[in-house]
Amino acid sequence: MHNKDSLWVVIHMTHSLGQAEHMKELLTREGFMVRTRPAGEESYYEVLALTSEAREARDILQDSCL
Repeated sequence: MHNKDSLWVVIHMTHSLGQAEHMKELLTREGFMVRTRPAGEESYYEVLALTSEAREARDILQDSCL
């Protein structure tokens, strides 16, 4: 049985919550299911996408020059 979190994969990490939210908004507008969450104690934030969409979502972020 799969854990619901196993459907999600980290596609980017950033030090800024604002940057993480900006990436989430960009990808959501492109039709991706995305979420953000704090990562560790170093004020990092993770941007996550569905495993099935992760590669394409990473490509979108890379093409947007974030």
